[in-house]
Amino acid sequence: MMIQWNGPKTSISEKARGLALTYSLRDRERGGGRAQIGVVDDEAKAPDLMQIMEAVLGRRVGSLRAATPSKDINQLQKANVRLYHVYEKGKDLVVLELATPPLTQDLLQEEDFYILDQGGFKIYVWQGRMSSLQERKAAFSRAVGFIQAKGYPTYTNVEVVNDGAESAAFKQLFRTWSEKRRRNQKLGGRDKSIHVKLDVGKLHTQPKLAAQLRMVDDGSGKVEVWCIQDLHRQPVDPKRHGQLCAGNCYLVLYTYQRLGRVQYILYLWQGHQATADEIEALNSNAEELDVMYGGVLVQEHVTMGSEPPHFLAIFQGQLVIFQERAGHHGKGQSASTTRLFQVQGTDSHNTRTMEVPARASSLNSSDIFLLVTASVCYLWFGKAP
Repeated sequence: MMIQWNGPKTSISEKARGLALTYSLRDRERGGGRAQIGVVDDEAKAPDLMQIMEAVLGRRVGSLRAATPSKDINQLQKANVRLYHVYEKGKDLVVLELATPPLTQDLLQEEDFYILDQGGFKIYVWQGRMSSLQERKAAFSRAVGFIQAKGYPTYTNVEVVNDGAESAAFKQLFRTWSEKRRRNQKLGGRDKSIHVKLDVGKLHTQPKLAAQLRMVDDGSGKVEVWCIQDLHRQPVDPKRHGQLCAGNCYLVLYTYQRLGRVQYILYLWQGHQATADEIEALNSNAEELDVMYGGVLVQEHVTMGSEPPHFLAIFQGQLVIFQERAGHHGKGQSASTTRLFQVQGTDSHNTRTMEVPARASSLNSSDIFLLVTASVCYLWFGKAP
């Protein structure tokens, strides 16, 4: 028997995270998911469960004490942060402790690979834009090895962070963070995307590559989309699936079958122009959905412009990102009559179309661009060397 006790002031998000952890512990450590789970939200309404808890822990004397303020917990987590430089030396992989707080942004070099350990609470894997393809492929496996070496629980949260697409949670662990500095590093040349050819129709013949790219299937499963508006999730018309707005956050639930069992992935997509309140609402709504599905959703955070291969595949080449905010039911609001869209990708499973500023400096020789005016549309083809 496993019992989750929720304090009277616990938020929905905290309850959901706790329940997800409880399910994970049961499935991993309690006989393959056979243990029963009980939840105590109100002690007076769960006397049987409270009797079990008191038999094990003893009866509580006096009233409940106040919880440690979240601010103090965050400060403690920040104080325990360690930044490690990960690199190869001959045939050996070296993990070298580089710095402790206060961390500065210039510690991260674009040709290198780093692990940021938030005191075992969460592991960030930061990969520079100039790091090698082999290093990017090995990012997650290196994090798993680091967790094992540290003796952390197997369910420790891991987030892979791409240079230039860092999450707000990652940035706040540094003393200062300047987006201008990151942009200045790009001057003198455009970023070059590294494309790995994967025929999604032949995933079974390329299992290693499919695993590295997190391609659980060919993207032909069921897709449901919600747009976060007024801090609540609003369903998006299936006709508009794949039409995302930079000023919003979205939940994308993907349902598929694997070995005869129904599986779920919940993508949390965050637009570059989304507010802090919307990002917080995105996470809380994701936790609510997870509770509705019994804690079985695999959650993956996605930052605009850094969508993983499987996320692109489920939209079958129809992903379009608009530089605007969504109106009701995820429909984009009216915008200027002249718009420019950049099309990147090689087939229907890895194509992304993103609106960019309608000016000549947005063009590059590697991609296709669509110019939309009030009366006519133009296709511009780059001439890559």
